[in-house]
Amino acid sequence: MAYIYLLDLYETIDQRIEKIKLCIENSPENSNEVKYLEGRIQALIEFKKILIDNLNIKLPRKIRKQFKKL
Repeated sequence: MAYIYLLDLYETIDQRIEKIKLCIENSPENSNEVKYLEGRIQALIEFKKILIDNLNIKLPRKIRKQFKKL
C-alpha cells in the first residue's frame, strides 16, 4: 500500500504544474516572473522523471504501465 504515496506525489506534481501554467498565461509576456515560473515547471518535470526512473519498479505492474518514461 505504500505505493499510494508515490501516486499521490505524482498527482501533486501534476497539479502544481497546471497551476503554474495558469499563472504563466495570466502574466505579461517576457517578464522575469514568466522565466522563473518556466524554470519551476522544468524543475518539477525533472523531479517527476527522477521519481519515475527510480521508483516505478516498486509499483505494481498494472499501475506501472500508466507512468511510462517521460
